[in-house]
Amino acid sequence: MIAVAGGTVWTGFETIKDGLIIIEDGKISYVGQKVNLGHNYKKIDATGKFITPGFVDAHSHIGLIPEGLDWEYSDVNDFSGPITPQMRAIDAVDFFDKAFNDALYGGVTTVYTGPGSANVIGGVGLIAKTTGKVLVEEAALKMALGPKGIREYKSKEPYPSSRMGTVALLRNTLYDVKRWIQNPQFNDKTKEFQYEYVSKVLKREMIAKIHLSTSPDEIIAVLELIKEFDLHATIDHVFAGDLLTEQIKQANVPVVYGPVMLSKLYSAFRYVDDQIPVKLSKAGVLVALMTDHPVIPQKHLRLLGSVVVRNGLSYDEALKMITLNPAKMLKVDDKVGSICVGKDADIVISSDHPLRLDSKIEIVIVDGEIVFHHS
Repeated sequence: MIAVAGGTVWTGFETIKDGLIIIEDGKISYVGQKVNLGHNYKKIDATGKFITPGFVDAHSHIGLIPEGLDWEYSDVNDFSGPITPQMRAIDAVDFFDKAFNDALYGGVTTVYTGPGSANVIGGVGLIAKTTGKVLVEEAALKMALGPKGIREYKSKEPYPSSRMGTVALLRNTLYDVKRWIQNPQFNDKTKEFQYEYVSKVLKREMIAKIHLSTSPDEIIAVLELIKEFDLHATIDHVFAGDLLTEQIKQANVPVVYGPVMLSKLYSAFRYVDDQIPVKLSKAGVLVALMTDHPVIPQKHLRLLGSVVVRNGLSYDEALKMITLNPAKMLKVDDKVGSICVGKDADIVISSDHPLRLDSKIEIVIVDGEIVFHHS
């Protein structure tokens, strides 16, 4: 049993001064004001420190694009065809990737990692602790709007070459699977296997994680698709989201923005703006931040929260974007994303509020085990 005593506890819902967290069997059994304890606890003195939930990244490719290797060694995109829902990240993720240890040092304790955007439907991502413990093997089906580039032409099957072609192929596939659910007859068993995964999305048994590239027309198109097929979905990247804030809010669709700190290196990034997640959040949209690792290293997730603060959001609201909000979007908020009784004991102890640039992460606890201690 561990007792984290003293300090300021930010639970995700409230701030407790001079707080106490008790951990038993990897779970949080008490959180509240500090009380007198017996001698059965391993005590961590957090006096003067700031205590938060472990950080959660809702969009990453950690373990699929290995640290220290070139893109040609990555397992993130498969070019066998534009529709590959049967691909599973769990079959390729490398938990020995050094990036997982680095993530722990940065306070990142839970990640979604999955296929890239080369396909219209690219496969199924997973949710895992950065210790290697898998929470959900099949968490979300990756879909990706936008035209496909030259790298996709490795496929023997034709890829759409325009935005309207991508949307048309995605809509046709969803309608085909919808009809298949009503009348599941197929001679091609391979396609039947593919349709099983798409059907989970249509039945709202699985999240649709929908990649948007760089154009506001894609946001309009994907909101229409989500409404048309009644999908439980997140829309990811969402550059130009500030131009369609009201439409996103009315659709009640969560946004995984980013990553922030991107440079406008070429014309496709002309709508990138670090103020977008702030504007969406203030309008009432549920927003999470992403590293899109390795675009931004996984360990720097909290730095992206600091950028959002610099652009006008409060420290606590920005902190929700890397804790409670992504946990809600990924449907794992019953386990992670906040400090509450019964949830996993994933805790970060910092010298100050972790989004302050001079704050240092001192202790990281995952499932009740100390996995990092800054000496």
